[in-house]
Amino acid sequence: MALVIYDMDETLLNADASTLWIEYLVEQGMADAQEMFAQEQRLMEQYRQGNLDINEYVAMQLKPNVGMTLEELQPHIERYIDQKIRPVVRADARSNIAEHRAEGDRCLVISASTTFLVTPIAKEVGIDDAIGIDIHLEDERIVGTVKGVPSYREGKVTRLEQWLQQESEQMSGSWFYTDLHNDLPLLEQVCNPVAVNADDKLVCLAQERGWQQVLW
Repeated sequence: MALVIYDMDETLLNADASTLWIEYLVEQGMADAQEMFAQEQRLMEQYRQGNLDINEYVAMQLKPNVGMTLEELQPHIERYIDQKIRPVVRADARSNIAEHRAEGDRCLVISASTTFLVTPIAKEVGIDDAIGIDIHLEDERIVGTVKGVPSYREGKVTRLEQWLQQESEQMSGSWFYTDLHNDLPLLEQVCNPVAVNADDKLVCLAQERGWQQVLW
């Protein structure tokens, strides 16, 4: 049995979950469209270039929900999954997950989106284990800041190592599927790195290192 790790945004999904969440908040009248879309566009370009301040992005994403509890957000998350996420799950991703599960492998989603989005999206694609960016709560209410090490770039490796120790898991025979060069630190840790619908930088890296490339 091997550990099979999946990036989420643009890998399992043909979209970015955080961007879709912002779209949902705007459509629900919970966020200002002009302000949110302008900030999101600027920060996502930094993300694609590999120089994003992840704390700034999370603060921007959480701003409309500061003061709310996760319980209060739950009905919105359920509608968001139904309206925004289910239509963009890649069919080939579902098939790949099913194949690995049939082999007895353990699947894990690790993403730079917030945990309250990553966990239900992982369950939507049939994966129980998930790592996302944790957020601070005070009196169970969102305050708008990152808690602990964010699962972004090198932070994905740190968070995975913590999870491996907690779960008494190992990396023997491991896989990692991702689309973006930002995930190079984790790609270098697994036995079977796979570039999925990869960006130009990751395509070059995969070609140089002989990594498998797939289109989903």
